[in-house]
Amino acid sequence: MKKLSLIFLFSIFAMFLNAQSDVYLKVKKAIQENYPEISLENKLIAINNWSSNNQESREANKEFNRIYKIYEFAKLKGGLKGLVCVSINNEGDAASIILNKDGASKLLQLNKIEISTPNSNVVFDDKGNEVYKNISSDKIFESINKLITR
Repeated sequence: MKKLSLIFLFSIFAMFLNAQSDVYLKVKKAIQENYPEISLENKLIAINNWSSNNQESREANKEFNRIYKIYEFAKLKGGLKGLVCVSINNEGDAASIILNKDGASKLLQLNKIEISTPNSNVVFDDKGNEVYKNISSDKIFESINKLITR
C-alpha cells in the first residue's frame, strides 16, 4: 500500500513539473483573441513584460523587435516555424505610443494581462516549456541565435 501511495504521489508531482506555465496559456489565448491571423503552431513565443519607466525593459523591447524581424519564420529549436514576440504593458494606451516611439512597432502588443513579475521576459517553446527567462537586453539576440537548427 505504501508503494502504491508513493507511486501515485510521484506521478502527480511529475505532472506538475511538466505543466505549462500560466503566463504561456494566458498570452497564447490573448494572441488568438486579438491577433487571429497569427498562427502559433510550432512557434516560439517570446514575452516581454515592460514598463515605460524601466529603461532595461524598453531596451529589451527593441531587441525583441529586432529578433522578431529576423527569426519570424526561421527554424528554431522548440519552434520549427519561427518566433512570435509579444510586448505586455498594463499602463494603458500611452504605452503603445512609447513602444512605437522606441521603434518596436513589429511586436504584438497586449494589455490587461496580469503577470506576477513586472519588467521581466520569458521565451517559451511550442509546447509551453520555458526556454529562457529574464534575459538581459544585450543577450537576447545571442540567446535566440543559439536556437537556430541547421
